[in-house]
Amino acid sequence: MKLIRKAGYTWTDYKTNKETAKEINTTPVLGKILEYRRNWLQHINRMPHNRSPIKLNNDRPIGKRNQGSPLKKLLDV
Repeated sequence: MKLIRKAGYTWTDYKTNKETAKEINTTPVLGKILEYRRNWLQHINRMPHNRSPIKLNNDRPIGKRNQGSPLKKLLDV
């Protein structure tokens, strides 16, 4: 709605988000998130291999999770 209002339209004008974003020259949020993620991964890859962020990035969990709901704790009963 902010994009539509910024472009001067109301909700009854039936403009799609893509059309409105193209008219006012904005970048999509998903593109920005992907750009930040790409920059962070490049930053991690430049780090020495003994640093914790690169270890956490390359770590994969081992084993399986339990099926069903979590077990009750003594305080939850």
